[in-house]
Amino acid sequence: MYKQTGGVTTVGRHSQSVYDKKRGIIMGYLAPGEDLLNGLKKVCEEHQVTAGTINCIGSLSHVSIIQLSYEDDQMLYSNPIHWNTPVELLSGHGIIGQQEDGDLDIHFHGVFVDHRKSINGGHFLSGTNTVAITIEYTIFVTEEIQPLREFDISTGFPLFNFYRKSDVV
Repeated sequence: MYKQTGGVTTVGRHSQSVYDKKRGIIMGYLAPGEDLLNGLKKVCEEHQVTAGTINCIGSLSHVSIIQLSYEDDQMLYSNPIHWNTPVELLSGHGIIGQQEDGDLDIHFHGVFVDHRKSINGGHFLSGTNTVAITIEYTIFVTEEIQPLREFDISTGFPLFNFYRKSDVV
């Protein structure tokens, strides 16, 4: 790393984050080649975060999402939809919580534009969205609230419910 006019240049960029515990905010970036959701989970695990929200922007070398569908008077999710060309992530947002078994879970949606200038978006899948240049993110950590993903009989989907952390065993 060396200083240049107008900023700092790094060689061999690696993912990095900084946690402002006083304000409950983590800011950082994911480096090229890292998976979007797995990288964000790694940051949460590193800082021992189990609840909060995520906002991010950046670029991805390829994308896989699912989108809400409606067939035969029933809501369901599409099969995975893939873009094998780079996209610009215009806006990504997520909820950080836990699954019923205690594993970390991120429910993440985003909007992106591809090289044809077509805008699309949906529910991002874990392990299938690779950073192209960078993903810059902000995580807002909650100390008293714990989202917990539980199966909802009325919708047929596992959804986040929100509890006080002291009420979650």
